[in-house]
Amino acid sequence: MRQTQMTWLTAGLFALVFSAGPALAQKKDDKAGPAADPKQLLINGIVGATNEAMKAAPGTTVYAADPAARTVTADPSTTVAMTLTVDYLKASDNKIYAPFTVTVQPEVLGKGANLGAYVRLAPKGAVPPEAPPPPDPKAQKEKEKQDKKKKGKEAQDLAGQAVSGVEYPWEDYYDLTAVPRGPGGPLTFARPFSVAAGEYDAYVAVAVKDPAAAPGPLKIAVHKATLTVPNYWSNDFQISTVFLANKVTPLTDVPAGEAQKLKPYVIGNLEVSPAVDGKFTSAEELSVFFIIYGVTLGDDKKPDVIVDWQPFKKGPLGEAKFRGVAPQKLNSETLPPGFDVAQGHQLVGSLNVPISAFEPGDYRLAIKVTDNKSGKSLTHDVVFTVAGS
Repeated sequence: MRQTQMTWLTAGLFALVFSAGPALAQKKDDKAGPAADPKQLLINGIVGATNEAMKAAPGTTVYAADPAARTVTADPSTTVAMTLTVDYLKASDNKIYAPFTVTVQPEVLGKGANLGAYVRLAPKGAVPPEAPPPPDPKAQKEKEKQDKKKKGKEAQDLAGQAVSGVEYPWEDYYDLTAVPRGPGGPLTFARPFSVAAGEYDAYVAVAVKDPAAAPGPLKIAVHKATLTVPNYWSNDFQISTVFLANKVTPLTDVPAGEAQKLKPYVIGNLEVSPAVDGKFTSAEELSVFFIIYGVTLGDDKKPDVIVDWQPFKKGPLGEAKFRGVAPQKLNSETLPPGFDVAQGHQLVGSLNVPISAFEPGDYRLAIKVTDNKSGKSLTHDVVFTVAGS
């Protein structure tokens, strides 16, 4: 078999700038009487369904909502498959940046891929809110005035928007077009949130925006999951989510604020294209990417870290080592002269290998990260599949 050289994706020097500012948008009054705006009616229904989901167990529940009548009831006769995948990185202001991907079964809630989507993070175990009091018109005008003053700064910040009239660690609403994951596959979309480390109940509510739909209650699916958001702000030796991607692209123009929501997997100056299903074709590349936190520094303010990679191929008799991969060394000899963790520079573990180097089959990539200065080490496994030609 012809040997294919495995090459590194160079560990670039960059600073992550994930601002986690206060909520941006004006609160939407969903309690001031029937709204004529169709979008507001949709939001009212989605918020109401999410409030009901706070009483439910984790999982996906479909609700029938009549926003005009302000009624929401569970619809046990309808089931829809939804998934939520969340990744974590260190942000700013003691926050954690979390890009997430949602999949939802198509055609169950309605036809088309145009969705109204709402995301809420509440403290774990939080109960549904009571109805908020009617808004004070004078206070609302003052808030609008202050919002305009902050608009310039907020354009650079990643922040949610106040939607429900209740303050949560994070909430946001999106009008979006989901993308099918292959022919006949689920609809999928990705967005980010930013919160402090801790335990949360996460809610993702979606409804199909179908102008041709017959009048009647709106079907809304709400997925509830319990999340443990890690604390990367401690001094512990740890790594971020390990990203498995089919492409990592350097960028010269990095999105911020609202633009960042449309490209949630832009990390520093790199855009990561996650391989969510872990499947690759021979024409693609296997990219592995993560950030290392809490390393011990020497007198020169440089770390001394080594990343070992070992692929294993799965077979009928178990696993067997599949070729060797050179380790990645991150130290004073390999890092740029100006590397300084105190300046926000990130220590990146990364591997870039052409999939053509692998035979078709199922694999496990064993990763070991060792901090030579402290003697501590971490391990992590990534599984992937190489499709046959």
